[in-house]
Amino acid sequence: MSADKTYEWEQKKFPWHFRVLIKPEHRWFVATELAKRFGIKDLRVQLDHRGGGLAYVMERRIRLPSSKYRCSLGLMLHEIAHVYDWTRYEGNGHRASFKKAMIKLCVEVRVMRMLPPIYARIREDRAQMLGRIMAQNDRSQRAMLTAQRAVDRAKALKVQKKTPEYRLERARARAKALRTRIKRLQTALKKAERQERALGRRLSPPVSVPAGTDTGAALVHHE
Repeated sequence: MSADKTYEWEQKKFPWHFRVLIKPEHRWFVATELAKRFGIKDLRVQLDHRGGGLAYVMERRIRLPSSKYRCSLGLMLHEIAHVYDWTRYEGNGHRASFKKAMIKLCVEVRVMRMLPPIYARIREDRAQMLGRIMAQNDRSQRAMLTAQRAVDRAKALKVQKKTPEYRLERARARAKALRTRIKRLQTALKKAERQERALGRRLSPPVSVPAGTDTGAALVHHE
């Protein structure tokens, strides 16, 4: 079957599939997901700026229209069917095995309602991505608010430091700290002096008394 006859046959056989349009941002994901459902797990999808579709069956690669052009589900399945025909029936071109592959893909996609779960996955992924973006924005906003509050506090403190009341309060605080430090030093000094006297008494040599000396008189004499 020639290519033109194949396209004409597809349009008549599966009109619904060619009315369903796939948005540019969904084409790669929808094509790869549909290919996985038919056992093609390593399909590579490229977007073509010339607006056509093409299948490189031996490379397991297809080319779909870019965002400038329309892309129907039928066109997408047509290119996937080429790769399916090659991997399952070792066929190439628009022969009978391709027609068999195209019928299988088109029928099962619609009967088994493969598109709804794929689009549900797209919505879920998009919601998660938006959630991550919103969470990141919230964190950024909180960080900006925290930084702004720090700047505001620094500015307010700078203005406050120029007031006489602030300088007086700081002088009082320094005086109080110094008085407290002096008290602690005095206490430490007294403690050190007591330790010095105690150690001095322990280390001083004992006084020797000659034999036959009246110790009582000596004590009275010393007093």
